[in-house]
Amino acid sequence: MECVERLTGSAEETFEVARQLGESLSGGEVFALVGDLGSGKTTFTRGLVCGAGCADYARVNSPTYVLEQVYQGRVPIRHYDAYRLGSPCELDELGFQEALSSRAVLVVEWADRVESLLPADRLLLELSFAGVEREGEGPGDGRLLRCSSSRDAWAGRLASLGGACADNEQ
Repeated sequence: MECVERLTGSAEETFEVARQLGESLSGGEVFALVGDLGSGKTTFTRGLVCGAGCADYARVNSPTYVLEQVYQGRVPIRHYDAYRLGSPCELDELGFQEALSSRAVLVVEWADRVESLLPADRLLLELSFAGVEREGEGPGDGRLLRCSSSRDAWAGRLASLGGACADNEQ
């Protein structure tokens, strides 16, 4: 399993990492985002949408109450939020299985709640808080981004994000 960790020092850096990854999207990729409230899942998605060429990237917000948002860019991105779902069936009722067979990029926040619906061929992104201290600035708004995938096609894109995980022998 390919695994990469990247430490960012701010929401802006998290956005930038995702924007760069968004520039490499060709369509059909699935992102499974996992992390606590406020850990940067929506910020990451906003950067991904920007990198995919959507001029409206600034309007990206958590689709918690509408469950799905669609953004049009060089490749379409379907953004799901499973936080309020009672079961994976509710996401399936939104047409998630059909979306998997489309050329759209799928981004699922709180993906651990609907893991049974996700394909094995996905990028798992675990976001967590990390107090990054900048010289002379004190603690920052840092995040640890831990990306893993069993798909070889992600290897090159992930390598550009940061250092390899210590446990990449999974």
